Amino acid sequence: MVAAGSKDGHVYGIERSAVAAHAGATPDAKALVVRYKALVTTQENADTPLTSDKMTHFCPGSQGGIEWNGPGYHHELGLLYANSIHWCTSVKLKPIDQMKGAHGQAWSGMDHPQAAFGVLDPVETWNGFVTAVDAQDGSVRWQVKTPKPMVAAITPTAGGLVLTGDLDGDVLAYDAESGKVLWKDGTGKAIGGGVISYSASGKQYVAAAAGMNSGIWPVKGGPASVYVYALP
Repeated sequence: MVAAGSKDGHVYGIERSAVAAHAGATPDAKALVVRYKALVTTQENADTPLTSDKMTHFCPGSQGGIEWNGPGYHHELGLLYANSIHWCTSVKLKPIDQMKGAHGQAWSGMDHPQAAFGVLDPVETWNGFVTAVDAQDGSVRWQVKTPKPMVAAITPTAGGLVLTGDLDGDVLAYDAESGKVLWKDGTGKAIGGGVISYSASGKQYVAAAAGMNSGIWPVKGGPASVYVYALP
């Protein structure tokens, strides 16, 4: 199988042979075969049509359910791990006769001059999740709710850890089987990038990219840094 995290808040298990055939882009290519889709964040009004009559509140919001960092796989446990976000959006469309875009400007049909992609819920209401999903059937083995959205990379290790980071700047190590936090260290810089484990000269290290700054995400990471950890 191939596993992928999606903006719609699901982890998908897809038949690998179908993916290979689909990539060939031939007229008779097999359609993608989805074995399962596991919901790993809040879902609300996901299939509700947007209208020009009223605001439609939906989750995942316009920032998506799973961001740029995809799930990680633990071979021995047969689990996929995914970070996700809960940050909902409200959208009201302009009437069709008023839907006019301008070159070089964002245009989505949203009836709001300052929020082209919808009105995001206040950050006081947002949160995130770290979820372990059975890689064979898509069932959720465990899920941890976090105070803020989780957008950083997630990396399981053979030693039974799941490594990631959060927007408060903490580098985190979860127990791969239970989801219990076993260790954390504060960097003071929002983490939204890579978190990896590697070996050098026979010694194991963990490295985390910290210092996320974004015009969309209301966090300030300051100058970017890479934090590297190792056992004594």
